[in-house]
Amino acid sequence: MSNTDRAGTLFVSRRFWLFPVLGAGALLMAACATPVSSPQAIQRLDPADLARIDAARPGRPLSLDEIVQQSRFVPPPILIETLRSTGTHHALTPSQAIRLRQQGVAPEVLDALADAHQRWVQDQATAEKVRRDTEQAAALDRARAEVERARRAAYPPVYAPYGDPFYGYPFGYPGRPRFGGIGWGIQIRR
Repeated sequence: MSNTDRAGTLFVSRRFWLFPVLGAGALLMAACATPVSSPQAIQRLDPADLARIDAARPGRPLSLDEIVQQSRFVPPPILIETLRSTGTHHALTPSQAIRLRQQGVAPEVLDALADAHQRWVQDQATAEKVRRDTEQAAALDRARAEVERARRAAYPPVYAPYGDPFYGYPFGYPGRPRFGGIGWGIQIRR
């Protein structure tokens, strides 16, 4: 093969790869630039999906009077599940527990109310601790950012015009001890 054939083959192989790469790049840029849908398009849920979402949404917590009314007609396991699904919790005093028991509320329901209230208190304590920890972390981040801002204001960056030939050496140039000579920064030069 002569040099012209090699050069021609090399040119053909470059041209062979150039057009597909450019075509793929143009296709990729066109795909990224086109919107998925028009901004005016509103996607609506069908009524079956809305009904399913409403059914999954918990109801409002039950009052003590409602618990008494439901305990007369609803079996205790179903009432306990209703209490859990609605998030009902009450801090019952002993006199309230006795009054509810006299009105026909099952002991399992009263135990479920007490357990629900205990879980609610623990959840509130955990949420408060998380909130406090988050605020402390945010305050610490703000303090660190302020210290860094002050440090950058006090020591602005210095750039050598042609690069720093002694980059990576302690305090600028090779052979200089780490703390600047003898002792704590005393420099003795010869």
